[in-house]
Amino acid sequence: MRPACLVLCALALPLSLAAQGEVDPPARVARISYIQGSVSLRPDATSDWSQAVLNYPITTDNYLWTDDGARTELQVGSMTLQLGPQTALQTTALDYQHTQVSITQGTLSARVRELADNEVAEFDTPAGAVSMVRPGDLRVDVSPDGQVTTVTVRHGEAEMSAGGTTFPIPAGNSVAINSASSGSYDMHGAPAFDGFDEWALARDQQQDNAVSAQYVSREMTGYDDLDAYGTWRVVPTYGRVWMPRRVAPGWAPYRYGHWVYVRPWGWTWVDDAPWGFAPFHYGRWAFWSGSWVWVPGTIVARPVYAPALVAFVGGPGWHVSVGVGNAVGWIPLAPGEVFYPSYRVSQRYARNVNITNVRVTNINVTNVNVTNMHYANRGVAGGMTTVPRTVFAGGRPVGRSVVSVSPRERDAAPVLGHGVAIAPGREAMRARSASAGPVSRPPATALPRRVESRQGPTHAFNAGAMRPALAPRGRALPEGTRAGGAARPTENAASQERRGRRAASAPTNRRQGEPAAQQRVARPRGGQPQEGRSRSASPREAQPRAGNSRRQPDNAPNGRREPNNTHGNSGRRH
Repeated sequence: MRPACLVLCALALPLSLAAQGEVDPPARVARISYIQGSVSLRPDATSDWSQAVLNYPITTDNYLWTDDGARTELQVGSMTLQLGPQTALQTTALDYQHTQVSITQGTLSARVRELADNEVAEFDTPAGAVSMVRPGDLRVDVSPDGQVTTVTVRHGEAEMSAGGTTFPIPAGNSVAINSASSGSYDMHGAPAFDGFDEWALARDQQQDNAVSAQYVSREMTGYDDLDAYGTWRVVPTYGRVWMPRRVAPGWAPYRYGHWVYVRPWGWTWVDDAPWGFAPFHYGRWAFWSGSWVWVPGTIVARPVYAPALVAFVGGPGWHVSVGVGNAVGWIPLAPGEVFYPSYRVSQRYARNVNITNVRVTNINVTNVNVTNMHYANRGVAGGMTTVPRTVFAGGRPVGRSVVSVSPRERDAAPVLGHGVAIAPGREAMRARSASAGPVSRPPATALPRRVESRQGPTHAFNAGAMRPALAPRGRALPEGTRAGGAARPTENAASQERRGRRAASAPTNRRQGEPAAQQRVARPRGGQPQEGRSRSASPREAQPRAGNSRRQPDNAPNGRREPNNTHGNSGRRH
């Protein structure tokens, strides 16, 4: 059965049409998917540090610090980044075209499963910038003083730029470079796995072997945790759905977690459940046969992240009980119900954020009254969650503060839309309340260090390059295909050369944490830029050692192998 969907001749978007020339918010974010020990987060350069929390969305210009003995993991669609102890990281750019992070000290392991032709995966350090050329596995180690960077490529291929020199790092090799060495480096065979490598491997294999990848795109951040906490099944009306296991009595979507205010989207849901990312930022929820089921909808190659797929209710004149005062509530959107972003977006973004669960034939942005729409889950007993306004604005846990609402009060609640005009309190601007406990902070010398960067200042999201493609019966079309079956025009040699030269531009020397307007772009040093390389692996290269590619079946085994040093060049110095 196909998922229920609403056929629209026009998708209307109220109030928040982006002005010409403005960019859309990123269609992809990272998610904190694992925390061990003391891990801290700073949402931007002007905010204070707080304890990191599972499922918090990570976007451009966020900062992470892992204290002594701590580890954490970020999932960015199909890509995973693991951080070892005493690691300082900044996300410099994060969208479907760029995954760019800065590491000023510590250890990072990256599994890059797929690279589109125009996609960049870059890791900047004080000694140099390294980019993945082909999908594979990478480890970056930066010494505590930031002087020495060691890059190890287990599988795939990387390219490093340092001191005006650019050189490849083939699979099975490790490079050590000093920030004061003017581009000279040592290359030798990759070392044996240590405890951190083994942990990263186990984490990667969980995502590699996820059954859920048969039912959703691997670019849907958080898909792999669905296997352990729920069941996939086919039901009438909705088709393929996922049903969570072992939820509390009276459980409902968007009830056990808290609201935070994340720019540029605004109010964003952070769920308490370890599986609670994908089902609350993609797809829709339906109440079927006495249980809640998540309906992911049609598979698209690049699903678009949303902060929360709900309709808000309430307002100053709505009171639910004596002593509560003003309250705010929300209803999970059901299959076929259009999500109207409260933040500024383009027509293309409005289409793409809805395309998995709403069949859209045309988009015409006009004003529409969302308060008069029918929401299917409003009539479900317990489907609407309501809390005092102070709980919402303060970013406090929702589950312990839910207010009982009678059917009469529920039906009388005015719909506010898919966003809510409530000013966030200070705690809602943090990942976790300051009362949660002590917060570790990086050394004062770690974040101000300058890093080399090939891409320059932070990149704005390019909405025009993000076009999810639909295929019949819920299967993803191959890369290079548009909805409706029309193939993208093949890039000619001149275009490839121009794109390749842009990708291989000379490094930029900037200080980690500088706002984009203050980052300094260095003039090219040395020779001419190299020709661009293909960013996607060939079928032969996309075997398990090189990471996933779209040419492989979704359930192809893809575990990271033990290092093979037969291709290494022990002790080479350049």
